[in-house]
Amino acid sequence: MSGANYLKLTDRQNQIVEIVKQQDPITSKQIAAKLGLSMPTIRSDLRLLTAFGILEAKPKVGYAFNYSQTKALSYTKLYAEPIENILQKPTEIREDATLTEAVNTLFIEDVGSLYVIGNNKELVGLISRKDLLRATLNNTNASLTLASTVMTRMPNIFTVTPDMSVIETGRLLLDRKVDSLPVVDKQNPTKVVGKITKNRIFQHFISSVD
Repeated sequence: MSGANYLKLTDRQNQIVEIVKQQDPITSKQIAAKLGLSMPTIRSDLRLLTAFGILEAKPKVGYAFNYSQTKALSYTKLYAEPIENILQKPTEIREDATLTEAVNTLFIEDVGSLYVIGNNKELVGLISRKDLLRATLNNTNASLTLASTVMTRMPNIFTVTPDMSVIETGRLLLDRKVDSLPVVDKQNPTKVVGKITKNRIFQHFISSVD
């Protein structure tokens, strides 16, 4: 029984699986042509189908259906698992940090956003990489300007809680068109307990088939 029976594939992903079954090996260009789509459009589908073990990517040949799948992926494990199991550590700065300090922290920690924390350890704002780049461009007073002047303030920050599922959180990331979201305590919505990113969710999918 194939892994596709254990996964809730999209209509397009099911179409791709059927095309590969009928004509493997087949290149991504040929698959895209049969669907009437561009290769970049189906790239993420092919990546996930390969990660799930439904398809095999053969260098210089194309994609083939994996008839010898030995591992059935669990829908619950992949999608319904709460994000508390895959949270990442948040990168925080003080409310009185300067733009220069914020930029240094951003690049040293290699993150896409910073959470601004108030005197009582509460979440008061969020600063994205784009916010900082825009604020420091041609700014000769970055070392004197407070980073909080360019942050998005609470309650205008969209947050999630640890009990939310991977699929629910992933949809929010896509809907909000952001790369990450602060994860806050369900009982105390100003207390940051972690962060969740698009990359972390993708890592979760990949590690589930190892």
